[in-house]
Amino acid sequence: MKKMVVLISALAVLIIAFSGCVGDNKPAVNGTDSETSGANAISDLNLSEINVPANFSYDVTLPLATNEIKSNYKAESVSGILEGSEGCYNDSNKTDYYIDVIKLEDKEATNNFITTYKSSFPPLNNNASRFMDESFNGHSAVKITNYITYGGKTIPRYSYIWNNGNYVIVVYGNTADDSLVKRLAEATGY
Repeated sequence: MKKMVVLISALAVLIIAFSGCVGDNKPAVNGTDSETSGANAISDLNLSEINVPANFSYDVTLPLATNEIKSNYKAESVSGILEGSEGCYNDSNKTDYYIDVIKLEDKEATNNFITTYKSSFPPLNNNASRFMDESFNGHSAVKITNYITYGGKTIPRYSYIWNNGNYVIVVYGNTADDSLVKRLAEATGY
């Protein structure tokens, strides 16, 4: 049992060290360019410092490798993916939520990324739209509805995806309540 506790503690320290959550206080996603510089630049987004909604808490930020991003988002054909980070959060019910920030070469690459990701979803059987345009924080985003089977029941899961300069932001959670996912998306400020 002691070995297990030591191993878990060492793993937690390594995750924190590699996530950028300690040290020189650089944001989880680094870099700026002419499209994203200024006071509201997405590169300033530190996933550990988001003013999360009430009943939410921050857990950890993990790096996302390019091959992991391509696999997770069915974006094998998308060029220009540079790097990414994933912020992990939970609410008072211990439901998991995530914010992925993906840096691409330019805005054209972000549009291609989002289009490719959306095309990876099959149409819904009931002729309903899986994608819904929504607005918050002064921009538009796409709410994606996906369905999973859990405990023999089909339940919805929601995500929000949008771009800001040469970044794509994706917010999703393990909940059937889309308003909670949207509240976390709004909390990014982007």
